[in-house]
Amino acid sequence: MKSRIGFTSVLGSEYLEDLERLLFFNPQQNKTITGISESIADYGVPNVYVDQGRLRIRLENLPGAQTVFVLEDSSNTPVLVGVMIYSRIDLENLVLLHIAVREEYSRFGSRADVGLVNKMMGQMRVIARKLNGVRSIHLKYTKGLVFPV
Repeated sequence: MKSRIGFTSVLGSEYLEDLERLLFFNPQQNKTITGISESIADYGVPNVYVDQGRLRIRLENLPGAQTVFVLEDSSNTPVLVGVMIYSRIDLENLVLLHIAVREEYSRFGSRADVGLVNKMMGQMRVIARKLNGVRSIHLKYTKGLVFPV
C-alpha cells in the first residue's frame, strides 16, 4: 500500500479520540517513560482541548508550545499516525517535548517501512530552518541528543 504522509498544525475535532489515544494511551510509552516524565516535570502535562472546532495542545508551564500532527492519506479519511509537540526555548534552539506514533509505525511495527519517525524528524528540521537563528533541535526523550539544523 502506497503511503502519503502529510504534516499539519491544524486538526479537526473529529480526531479527538485518536489524538488522546496516541498521546496518553500509547503502548510505546513504556520505552521512553523516563523522558516523558522529565518533559512533564519541566513543562507540564499536555492538555488536549477543542478551540473553534480544531484540536489544540497546551502545556501548563510552556504556553508557546507548538504542535505538528502527522496524517497518512491512503484511504478515504486520513488517519492520524503521529504527533510532535515542540517549542523554541531560546534564540538558537528548539526542543522536541513529545513525539508519538501509532504502534504499527514504530521501528518494529508492521508499517515500520514507512520510516515515520525519520520523516517526522525531517519535518522538524524543515520547521527549524524556517526560524531565523535556530541552530539545533534537542530531543527531550533522549537526554543529550541534539540534531543540528
